Amino acid sequence: MIRSILPGFASAFVLAAGLAAPLPAFAGNLYGLVIGIDDYQHITDLKGAVNDARDVAGTLEKLEASKVILLTDADATRDKVFAAWRELTELAGPGDTLVFHYAGHGARQEAILPGHEELDNMFLLAGFDETGPGVNERIIDNEVGHLLAEEKEATVVFAADSCFAGDMARAADLSADVHVRVADVQIDQSSDRIADRVRQLGEVQEDALRNVIWLYAQDRNKVTQEVRIGDELRGALSYAFSRALEGEADADDDGVLNTAELKRYVNTSVKRHTERRQRPEVNSGSRDLEILLQDAAGTPAPAADTGLPELTLYTEPGTNLPSLSGIRKVDSKEEADLIYDGEGSSLVYKTGDVIASFPAPPSAEALQATVDKWRFLAFLIGFAEAEGPDLDLSDGSRTYAEGEEVTFLIRSPDHENAVLFNLASNGTVQLVGPVRRGKRGLAAGKLRPGRTDSFRSAVIPPFGADHLVAITTPSPLPDLVDAVQDAQENNDLAALAKELQHTLNGQPFGLDWVGLYTLEKGDLQ
Repeated sequence: MIRSILPGFASAFVLAAGLAAPLPAFAGNLYGLVIGIDDYQHITDLKGAVNDARDVAGTLEKLEASKVILLTDADATRDKVFAAWRELTELAGPGDTLVFHYAGHGARQEAILPGHEELDNMFLLAGFDETGPGVNERIIDNEVGHLLAEEKEATVVFAADSCFAGDMARAADLSADVHVRVADVQIDQSSDRIADRVRQLGEVQEDALRNVIWLYAQDRNKVTQEVRIGDELRGALSYAFSRALEGEADADDDGVLNTAELKRYVNTSVKRHTERRQRPEVNSGSRDLEILLQDAAGTPAPAADTGLPELTLYTEPGTNLPSLSGIRKVDSKEEADLIYDGEGSSLVYKTGDVIASFPAPPSAEALQATVDKWRFLAFLIGFAEAEGPDLDLSDGSRTYAEGEEVTFLIRSPDHENAVLFNLASNGTVQLVGPVRRGKRGLAAGKLRPGRTDSFRSAVIPPFGADHLVAITTPSPLPDLVDAVQDAQENNDLAALAKELQHTLNGQPFGLDWVGLYTLEKGDLQ
């Protein structure tokens, strides 16, 4: 839990809550090369890369792409990748969009080009091996740059759902099966034919990439995890990318998806699905590129109000837990949103984070309150998939110890009213603001639009995962404040979710939340 020390907060987007957007149609021709590899012949397999590839390819086909080439597992060879890309570049022209998507393992090796960076990034294909002919089943980042530069006229979008090195933002609990998309490999140079090709190609000129939008799943210092989204293990970047192409990232509904909109949407979606373990990188060439969309015909239908979503739970065989509502038990960790660790009497989230610990055996009331908190967060993800305010921790998404001071950073471009509340690891609700009348600042629910404000807190029990939630609006919403206060008194998060839907439906608002992961002093390794 957090104890408030100082006020401050914010930001905004317009969302017609409960409405599903129609699919757009691309103004020019759309082409796609989509690669997904789970079944590696010589290194550790993955679980969700093929799911990613099929989703992205399916999205492109729903958008009536002129041609989509899907290469999965053993079909994803170096020769086929290069041949498929050249086939598509021959078809694409001015006003068209050409997508190159890769989901699979990344790795690093010593840089091939003198004066280049110390390490080269690599994309590992299904037949990759550290020695022998398999050494050549990889593609160096420099080669990718030259491939993308071959398309001179169309807008090129390169999305790489992998990583190359680094560690995790927070240590993952071993109770969860965590799959990461990075391989620690050594290249046998005696078998390597790729290095000579890279030397022949030389550096790609920056101006040759002016038509390219780049999306990477993670910054260079952190690993990319596979996470469960819906009923499948996925890469969060691929999921966000597919939804963005379907029109969810077009914040102003002008039929144009520009780099800034894509970046805001992808960053928000990825951080929400990974509990901020991932920080994707989205950028473009020498100008702000645009993907032209045209709204498809049809009127969106209101989504049904189903209350808080159901979550899945895994327990080791023979573990007896009280009966819980809103929970469906599953037989494997890969299917689970929540994992009960009987040895530590704790709940672990699908990202590998310990989110709450209990006296053994845990009571039904304590477990249900924590479960409902995570059902509420799942509701928020579905309720506000689009961009929200800029809310973060000044020291990043690490684990904090008892008594440590933490600083939340909030930036609002244009809204000056906020409702802020904390969801503690045990499911209790704490209204942070507005809690006083008059003046300005967080405690009065007032923001300074366009400026970054801060909110300092201290870590106190209970430990696990707290979540600070910020809702911003152009004008005050006293009904929303009342709803949070009611939840603070009775812990009825289902009622709070319904009030959010009712109060914010059709209103311009901003919504974001950030998780604060804490441990008792002395437990932090």
